Amino acid sequence: MKNIYLTISIILLIVDRSIKYFASSINFGGGFVKMGIYKNYSGAFSLPIAGWLYNIAGIILLIIFIYLFLLSLRAERSNLARDGIATPLSASRNNRISYLFIIFGGASNLFDRIYFGYVIDYIQVSQRSFFNIADAMIIEGILILVIFNKKFMSFQNPKSQAPSSDIN
Repeated sequence: MKNIYLTISIILLIVDRSIKYFASSINFGGGFVKMGIYKNYSGAFSLPIAGWLYNIAGIILLIIFIYLFLLSLRAERSNLARDGIATPLSASRNNRISYLFIIFGGASNLFDRIYFGYVIDYIQVSQRSFFNIADAMIIEGILILVIFNKKFMSFQNPKSQAPSSDIN
């Protein structure tokens, strides 16, 4: 059970890479959602950022998230998280899950960008949005980070607690 999230991340990476490989022969749809090959030469969310600078930024971000993931494993193994010494960002199990999703999703898209010069998207929604499973993994990882850290921070913040009205 401990490695289930690593297993899920690897399976999603394999599914994403497989669909990207076979997507040239898949083309179906016609309604709100279509599937086929869409070459994304621009950045995330079709931002007009591309080229070697974007690749370097992607590599740096991938290294940062790998470091954070390894830091969280180290904190777990040394029991620092249990003793309250590790930071919430490095110690949370939910953060490790999000790091894995971001790492594997980012690695898949970064591979495309470096090897092909573009990211292979294969799902089109509403004539404007193109994405792939790797994009969904990255978004899910970011959402997990934001939601669970926001809950943790508001849970730990003494200013957010109402003052007690003990009358003795």
